[in-house]
Amino acid sequence: MTKRILCFGDSNTWGFSPADGQRMDHRWTRLLNTAGTLDAELLEEGLNSRNAVCRDHHMPEKCGYDAWKMMLLSHKPLDAVVLMLGTNDLKSTYHCSARYIANGLREYVREWMNPTLYEGTKQPQLLVVSPILLGDNLADLEGEGGGFNRYSMEQSRLLWEELQAALAPYPVTLLNAADFAEASSLDGLHMDEENHARLAAAIGSTLQEMLADSPENPDHDA
Repeated sequence: MTKRILCFGDSNTWGFSPADGQRMDHRWTRLLNTAGTLDAELLEEGLNSRNAVCRDHHMPEKCGYDAWKMMLLSHKPLDAVVLMLGTNDLKSTYHCSARYIANGLREYVREWMNPTLYEGTKQPQLLVVSPILLGDNLADLEGEGGGFNRYSMEQSRLLWEELQAALAPYPVTLLNAADFAEASSLDGLHMDEENHARLAAAIGSTLQEMLADSPENPDHDA
């Protein structure tokens, strides 16, 4: 049976092009099936400027946690979920520490563990991906009044370590996107097609291992 995988993230899941701001066809979510032997039904839930935990009062819909439970419910049955958020919480307007962001992502995991979400189906496996690092040139590109500053860049480099600590007690798989991909020098924030391909290969390989011994979905509710 074809596996169903939900990909939940921000603009680097949506496929925002650092060159022209358009949506790239060759984004990592669409490359997962060509990066290996995954052969899955991929459910894309990327949203530009989506935060993990912070709330923008001008655009409250950008807080991913508000949509998280609904996505798990509306897309079931699922075999796996890929969660990649945290970049936008690093914006200077929020002044968040890496630890605060990681602890916020821990709340996603706790909600994912809620058994009432999966009545009639199995609980999907969860892959939490720590996002790529902010580019070294981002603060300069943004300028003094920009959305990211030096503190943002410092916390970006601490996020992977903090995420590992925050999620250590939980039965999830972790992946550090920065080990495989990086932001384009054009905007210091988004991946180009080459880096989307690299990340797709890493995520695809990890998902294959996670799902290798996964049982098929039982009968489920309508």
